[in-house]
Amino acid sequence: MRRLPYILILALFCSEALAEWQSIGESNAETAYVDATGIKRYPNGLATMWALFDLKQPRAIGDMDYLSMKIEREYACRSKRSRIIAKAAYAGHMAQGETIYTSNVKERWGIIAKDSAEEALWEIACKK
Repeated sequence: MRRLPYILILALFCSEALAEWQSIGESNAETAYVDATGIKRYPNGLATMWALFDLKQPRAIGDMDYLSMKIEREYACRSKRSRIIAKAAYAGHMAQGETIYTSNVKERWGIIAKDSAEEALWEIACKK
């Protein structure tokens, strides 16, 4: 049973190495990426997808600075809603370096605003 944690750690690093981050846009504050190879679409009209936000200036969580954040969202494709289901902040760019913060708490569903960055992510996840 001692091998199980090592297998989980290995799986985490392998999945990170397999992610193919594709830039989808840039602002003055950050560049947004998605892993289109990791999109999961379900028969019930839901989809999940990871996005990576690489910051141009550090932000802080408590007293710790981070330069990138990965967010996994769940999308309700038919009703145009989304919610965060996992997130992690990293000390380095492109999800590298020390992990500063993680959360697997599912947030509340929210309506996606028209012409927003979130709408662009929804379109990719739901393939509209």
